[in-house]
Amino acid sequence: MTRTSPKFEHIDHTADVGIKVYGSELSDLFTHAALGLFDIIANLEKVSPNLDRSITVEADDREALLVRWLSELNYLFFTEREIYKEFEITEIAETRLVAIVRGEKLDYERHEIYTEVKAVTYHRLYIKETECGWEAQVIFDL
Repeated sequence: MTRTSPKFEHIDHTADVGIKVYGSELSDLFTHAALGLFDIIANLEKVSPNLDRSITVEADDREALLVRWLSELNYLFFTEREIYKEFEITEIAETRLVAIVRGEKLDYERHEIYTEVKAVTYHRLYIKETECGWEAQVIFDL
């Protein structure tokens, strides 16, 4: 992947929204997927990374790990009212991910919320290694 390559891009999908995600390393792919999720939810330019949270997720395989990672972030958005814009993967394996995420408490006076993501789906989900690094596709239920 070159420096000018996108980290993620929105894709058309009926009634839902999806992203294609790119990364030179698997950790980059998961970082960019998280960024893509929150880019769908809100205007990230208005988010200050002044709160840190450690996250550990496990799953049966790489695709399930991606869904679990994004679902955990979305869950924290809803339950803890936190919005994140920086993602540091400190450990990643086929079935386990450890990360530090940075953001802040949600403030409807300051944060511009575009939509809510109901769920991260397995529909058309894939992760593959390419000549340029890694690529994934994720569809979100709105």
